[in-house]
Amino acid sequence: MEKKFERALLLCPAQYSLSNSLRSILGHMAGEVRYSDIRSAISSRIMKLNSQAFRLPYGVRKRWDRYFLEKVNEMILTQVEEFRPDLVMVYNSLYMVPETCRTVSSRSKLVFFMGDSPFYTPQNNYYLSCLPHADLILSPDSHWQQQMVTMGLEKTLYFVPGVDTSSYYRLTPENTQTGYGRSGVLYVGACYLNSWGYKKAMLMNYFTRFDFRLYGNSAWRRWFSFFPDLEKVFTDSGFIAQEEMNRMYNRAAVIPVDGNPGIINGVHLRMFEALAAGALPLIEYRNDVDSLLFNGFEDQLPLVRDYRKVADMAEYYLNNERERSGLVYRMDEFLAREYSHELNASRLAEALGR
Repeated sequence: MEKKFERALLLCPAQYSLSNSLRSILGHMAGEVRYSDIRSAISSRIMKLNSQAFRLPYGVRKRWDRYFLEKVNEMILTQVEEFRPDLVMVYNSLYMVPETCRTVSSRSKLVFFMGDSPFYTPQNNYYLSCLPHADLILSPDSHWQQQMVTMGLEKTLYFVPGVDTSSYYRLTPENTQTGYGRSGVLYVGACYLNSWGYKKAMLMNYFTRFDFRLYGNSAWRRWFSFFPDLEKVFTDSGFIAQEEMNRMYNRAAVIPVDGNPGIINGVHLRMFEALAAGALPLIEYRNDVDSLLFNGFEDQLPLVRDYRKVADMAEYYLNNERERSGLVYRMDEFLAREYSHELNASRLAEALGR
């Protein structure tokens, strides 16, 4: 496609494979793309303090927010002034405040990709108030999109960025570091201390009858008294580097993709990563999955509509490798075709040109 912009700036955390997908999409739209994870320029001590600032008394927290946000937004504006992009894409709001958005949008097209719900992201109180300054809001969840329109923010686009195949891809058995083929069920992800944690633990407990491995944060321990079998398969792992995650996904046959408290109709990025690595996602049902995301896909999707039946689903696919691998291939091929980075760039350019 013809490149509509000279320079594009992407502001996105580096730890997400999504950043590579967004960078590739922008590469089809702009002659030069610059990528920035503003957090990498901030000391780990300050970032850790900021992550815990919500625990401080209101007066102290307010002073901290003023200091931290002023520091970060000055850095963002410096990057914009030096690079002079005519397109800026931001993951969530990445600590931006409305005044910064106003300045950026006066100089370039400003696009936000909502990786998390703006209604359920307590880390940044300015996230939602930044969105009215956007030239376009990209939403992978139809409910978020509809809510934006209801609020009068009509410049929205249902947008699925696809998968970063440089981060998640199929390995030969030798490169998985086991020498064996796929087996069992794998889940890697954080838990919660509230009722969503109980819900997540309940789902994972149905897989304990299989070869199941569970990796995550210490919040999982909160639920072991309710589901004691989970403790036997659990590893308190902390952050796992992407390269190792890809190897782990390549060793697994099945990966559960549970619902998220912030995602209403959409689906977690874990589904795309699992498919790219050759594992079958068992997807907790959400409206968008069959009605929008896989619209036109004629095969039976592995959707979990009843927790009580999920073990039978897993057992079937674990015992029928041809059906499992065939479904993975067809789902992955469909997504790669319908949500390629080039096609997404065309969608984005068309929406910005309206």
